[in-house]
Amino acid sequence: MSKFKVAYIGSSKINLEPHNRAIKIAGGILERVDDSQKEKAFNELKNYNVIIVEQSQLPLNSDFFSNLKNSSCKGVVSFGHGFDSVDTKAATDNKIIFVNGASFGTEEVSNQTMMLLLVCARKFVLHDKLMKSGTWTREYLSPMGHISGETLGLIGIGDIGRAVARKAKAFGMNILGYDPYLSSWNFKEYGIEIATSIEKLCEKSDYVSLHTNLTDETHQLIGKKHFKLMKNTAYFINCSRGPVVDELALIDALKSQDIAGAGLDVFEQEPIDPENPLLSMDNVATTNHYASYSEIAWERAQTQLGEEAARIGTGSLPMSFINKELISKIPDMKQAQVWEIYKNNFE
Repeated sequence: MSKFKVAYIGSSKINLEPHNRAIKIAGGILERVDDSQKEKAFNELKNYNVIIVEQSQLPLNSDFFSNLKNSSCKGVVSFGHGFDSVDTKAATDNKIIFVNGASFGTEEVSNQTMMLLLVCARKFVLHDKLMKSGTWTREYLSPMGHISGETLGLIGIGDIGRAVARKAKAFGMNILGYDPYLSSWNFKEYGIEIATSIEKLCEKSDYVSLHTNLTDETHQLIGKKHFKLMKNTAYFINCSRGPVVDELALIDALKSQDIAGAGLDVFEQEPIDPENPLLSMDNVATTNHYASYSEIAWERAQTQLGEEAARIGTGSLPMSFINKELISKIPDMKQAQVWEIYKNNFE
């Protein structure tokens, strides 16, 4: 088999050693392509079998994928979980496999979710502020959640949702989940009670946590009616994507005390407006969309990009295949295998 070629477009400051590990094992070549000049980059990218994208200046839009039609390129592998800014339809129309970096930050995002849940439940934001202002008081303790025996409602039971469920059980929590695309036996396997609607999940939960991608289907999935259904002692946690929530409705619910508080890593507008009311509320814990980060997770993500590129470059489907409707148009590609086994083909 002739050597496959992989292009990297993204920051020149990023070390490509993790990306290149699997590509090198599989007999491929990884090269940087300067993405600062669109037309020049577009011409060069046609000559590569796979493209890795990480912090690139080129948007993954219709122009990008149309440029790759009938070229040497078979697939585009993109850093991170989210692909809401990617024109996946254009990828499919131009017969380009699109791959995201699913699972790399699962432990980090689930940890962040649990951290925000605990910070909310223990009213940390308020009491940290009081202590630092010189106020020692127990006036604002009640009501405070017990956590053990309480119900955590998860919307979205993918890699991250399942990891949150696993960790929440260690705190003695009951897990309720809504995911119309997960089989009933998987709910049973993960020990998650099925909520038949988001509304019923909101009514029963002491904490509601979002773990969905941002798509047309999930845009403002959670809004005013859901906050009205939640207990006034319940907390809302979001470490997925800001636009999955109607943020104005969330602010209104907090101001009206329809819910007890919120823990947020993501927002409708990022960077968030410094004047956003959420930043001044004592019952809202906020972080700046860093839930997936740790040095270990980042290196794993970059290694994973290389593994996916190596699969595609050697005639295999990727593990994290987003536009699966393309499968019927590429019947000659092998089923994806875990890298630890697949790499044996090259040793």
